[in-house]
Amino acid sequence: MYYIRNVQLNGEETNILIQGHRIAAIGSHIPIPSNATVIEGQGHAALPTFANMHTHAAMSLFRGYANDLPLMTWLNDYIWPKEKNLDDDIIYWGTRLAVTEMIACGTTAFSDMYFHIPAAARAAAELGIRCTLGISAFGDCQDITPAVIESTLSAIEPYRELVNLSIAPHAIYSVSEKGLRHTAQLSNRYGLLYHIHMSETLGEVNNCLKDHGCRPYQWLQRLGVLDLTQGRFSGAHSLHLSPEEIQLVGQYQATVTHNPCSNLKLGSGHFFPYIELRDAGANVTLGTDGSASSNNLDLIEAAKFMSYLQKGIRQDPTILPSHELLKIMSSNGFKALGIPAGTIAVGALADLLLVNTHHPAFIPNHDTLANLLYAAHPDCIDTVFCNGKPVKYHGVIPSQAETFSQIQRVTSKLMQ
Repeated sequence: MYYIRNVQLNGEETNILIQGHRIAAIGSHIPIPSNATVIEGQGHAALPTFANMHTHAAMSLFRGYANDLPLMTWLNDYIWPKEKNLDDDIIYWGTRLAVTEMIACGTTAFSDMYFHIPAAARAAAELGIRCTLGISAFGDCQDITPAVIESTLSAIEPYRELVNLSIAPHAIYSVSEKGLRHTAQLSNRYGLLYHIHMSETLGEVNNCLKDHGCRPYQWLQRLGVLDLTQGRFSGAHSLHLSPEEIQLVGQYQATVTHNPCSNLKLGSGHFFPYIELRDAGANVTLGTDGSASSNNLDLIEAAKFMSYLQKGIRQDPTILPSHELLKIMSSNGFKALGIPAGTIAVGALADLLLVNTHHPAFIPNHDTLANLLYAAHPDCIDTVFCNGKPVKYHGVIPSQAETFSQIQRVTSKLMQ
């Protein structure tokens, strides 16, 4: 049990009581239970934590490798050849490195698409944050069978309080028509999130038009994928969309994840149709992509890029104000993952962070949220709670030193 005393919440000083996994009480006159650990919140502001909705976590080990290349050159010539070396050991420590960085940045949930899921699940659960791990699929996807899903669910069962599973066909250009249908049927059968790269580049869109006579989201509708995954579809990137596709995304209650830093670095594009998607009824979320393409997992930086791109491209500084940006990076992501978090309210899961408002980025503190999103970096985040437990406490992540000590060893294995 934790009692956060004299903390700023929505501009008012209050106290927050965390009991078990949830927020039990909020108020200025809550008595301090005798068995509670008291955390002094004076000089700090409480905010909900973030959900990073598109990652390849263990690609943290590729950070700084193969830069300034087109997407398909980067994948075909550099990333996919090295990924043949992946094993449980590499994935475990690479995921721990990613989770350490995400905790430091205030993220307590992430939606991943990678390999060796039991190893990744163990890494995330040991460090205490939530994740939805995608079974990656390519080609006809016939190796992804009900038996594989059930054995994977069984393998992650010890971590199910924090870890969930998704189906993650890579993209329409790397998964066949048969594979797309097959994975959608499995998603439907098991009620799992369907996580796929969508409309990331103009080349992908043009090839779809050439091969199928329609655009990527229209292709998935024609195949029945959108019907099978309605309410559970998560399209990463979704950058190059027609007005008709935007309406489809809203019609099927799909989630789309903007990854502005990765899109810009890979030259994939810069205009994300946020306003149009939002108004059509899509659930818009935010991601970093993997550290190989975005180079970090800092969702605060990604949020700043998203906001500035929208304001600049549309030449309208009122677009995407800070409170709307926080919803995108927090509650919208948790909603997509089916997790009752992303808000600081009685009964919500206790995923929250404490920002040090004595940090230079908050002086003067006219607007705490604006300072966090437009001025600050993650070093202002003092304490992070996930599921009612501190995973970062007064700037310290306990597992960090052990994780860092293993990285050179596993990176050497990966890059051989």
